Amino acid sequence: MPKKSKISLKLLLPVLVIALLFAVSVLSPLLPIYDPDKIDLDSIKRPPCMDHPFGTDSKGRDIFARVVHGGKVSIGVAIVAAFVSAFIGFGIGIASGYFGGRLDTVLMSVVDFILSFPSLLLAIAISVILPPGIYTVMIAISTVGWTSFARLIRGHVLTIKDMPFVDAARAMGCSNLRIVVLHIAPLCIPLSLVMMGIKLGGFILTEATLSFLGLGAQPPTPTWGSMISANRAYILTAPWMVLFPGLAISITAFCFNMLGESLKERYEFKDN
Repeated sequence: MPKKSKISLKLLLPVLVIALLFAVSVLSPLLPIYDPDKIDLDSIKRPPCMDHPFGTDSKGRDIFARVVHGGKVSIGVAIVAAFVSAFIGFGIGIASGYFGGRLDTVLMSVVDFILSFPSLLLAIAISVILPPGIYTVMIAISTVGWTSFARLIRGHVLTIKDMPFVDAARAMGCSNLRIVVLHIAPLCIPLSLVMMGIKLGGFILTEATLSFLGLGAQPPTPTWGSMISANRAYILTAPWMVLFPGLAISITAFCFNMLGESLKERYEFKDN
């Protein structure tokens, strides 16, 4: 049960900021801003001004427009990867914790094997093997992200599968599927949401890292990581090219981390 009945400012603020960022990114084609891919050779490396609030890059493209459009990819990839990771980890964690035995041993061995590798290096390795692109980044992040959900859900299932209400359901003749779907799974959903909030900040940074390395969305599609990578040579002469995409990454990751911490406190979740 939630610790507090009212939504605190610490929870509301990151939700509003993230919702605003995502809404602006999704609605970017309808906003009165520059085309993010339009090259203007007369406006190369212009500093922030009235016409270009974030300045322009080495090809004269408006950085504000590219940051706005890039958010749709960066935030969208992180959210999709979080849902996929939660879905996979949710199912595996419940199956492992409820049925136990050899199934639990095999599944947890797979989890331990994946966790034995540094998550970022494993995501990079997967992205190198597969063709670069948005879907590859989603696959890479989901592959390294579901294990945390599986271990968390498994531990929670182990604490509730022998409770009296589960024993009562067995005594009434309920099948294992019915018990899992109607009695155990609903109690694990809040925990999955908390873990999603905790993980989303890291997923944003992972997506930005893969894009920075050229393993994410390919040009001309803008992402925050690829913008930093493309303009890193001008960090001393035209710092605004790197500053604003970097701020977008930092603010978004910070808000997701704050959201995760707020959900952790609200649901009295202990991250073991």
